[in-house]
Amino acid sequence: MELLPIVCEQTGERTGASIARAEAIARGVWCQTTNVYVLNSAGEILCHQRSLTKERLPGVWMTHLGGHVGHDETYEENAGRELCEETGLTIDPASLIHWRTTRLPKARIWVAEYATLIDKPSHLLTPQSGEVEQFAWLSLEELNKQSLQNPTQWCVGTHDFSIEYSCLRAVLTAAKHKGFITSLQPIHTWMPLGSL
Repeated sequence: MELLPIVCEQTGERTGASIARAEAIARGVWCQTTNVYVLNSAGEILCHQRSLTKERLPGVWMTHLGGHVGHDETYEENAGRELCEETGLTIDPASLIHWRTTRLPKARIWVAEYATLIDKPSHLLTPQSGEVEQFAWLSLEELNKQSLQNPTQWCVGTHDFSIEYSCLRAVLTAAKHKGFITSLQPIHTWMPLGSL
């Protein structure tokens, strides 16, 4: 049985109590989660289709990976574990860049959001059984088109993804200059931000 730490609604700090995951979801208890956004050197976003058997949002496409933080792990540990489990990728923890933590009242979660840069074809990723159906790299234009044409089949970002995308690029650019991540091509060749 997976236990989740209960957190304070206003601060996101752990209360010291834990609850079973299923009960936390059923009761709407405030918990912690992670979102991991993966971009490649071309500026594309790694999207995934959730498993058709998931209890929530089955078959929906998303722009981020991640999950509930367990009672015995940190946000950072969870982000690395979820990325590895859901894609089969093991990365240097320093290349997983924390760029914000936000409170989402509708979902009753505090979510720590991370970005990383990975250049690997989607067919070489390993979808986690029961969690992920498939992966696809999409440009921002393709993603916007898909989500407009099929809004019930897409969960894009956490707030306004056009703004989030610009933030993700800025974070990854800074991380590259500091040597935390590498890329196959200069990331300054990414699509000009003025065209968003």
